Amino acid sequence: MSKSFFKKIDNWSTIAQSVLYPPTCFICEQQGHNGLDLCLQCFKELNPARYSCLICDIKLPAESSLCGRCLKNPPSFDQVITLYRYKGLAQHLIQSLKFQSKHSCARTLGQLMAHHFKSLNKNPDALIAVPLHPKRLRERGFNQCDLIAQHIHHELGIPLIHNQLKRIINTQSQVSLTAKERQKNLKNAFRYLPTHDIKTIALIDDVVTTGSTANEIAKTLKKQGVQRVEIWAFARA
Repeated sequence: MSKSFFKKIDNWSTIAQSVLYPPTCFICEQQGHNGLDLCLQCFKELNPARYSCLICDIKLPAESSLCGRCLKNPPSFDQVITLYRYKGLAQHLIQSLKFQSKHSCARTLGQLMAHHFKSLNKNPDALIAVPLHPKRLRERGFNQCDLIAQHIHHELGIPLIHNQLKRIINTQSQVSLTAKERQKNLKNAFRYLPTHDIKTIALIDDVVTTGSTANEIAKTLKKQGVQRVEIWAFARA
């Protein structure tokens, strides 16, 4: 049977699900807006960035092209693109997914990200989720970045690559580390063994904090021939 047949079946399945199980807001339990598990009022609480660096997306006090850090030491990744600041509702959604195992949040994050990147006409060769070390994956039971990436893949049709980028060192938690300590902590923590010739990759993350993880992964990918690495994340701290 043709791919178009299965796509029609998938579309009808999505429509049927929305009728039988209409989306409900995570926060206030009102009817969801535009197919999301957020109502319009709660959706408006998300905080998009006004001014940010065109490379690392860090918040800037006024309109400018690049931050001082990217001017002085350009990162290995080409661009970080996020939707919101990591506070308020954006922070709540990510933490609910990550620490309370509310997997339905991944769908909302993925749908919002897919809509945003579609509006930017982004079309990389492939998506890769930031990997967890196997030990941490067993402890948590899931990789929140992979769940988000699956929804972006479903919405945009961009190939999602599994098991080619691996976290081979179980690094300590980054939460209490400085930027320099994070860089040292992540050195040689990843390995990329490509099975296809991929030139442009979008790395899917939930939140970008200092960019150290993204930078180390981009460095690893480019050593294996990837030419452009963008970081797609829901929020920027």
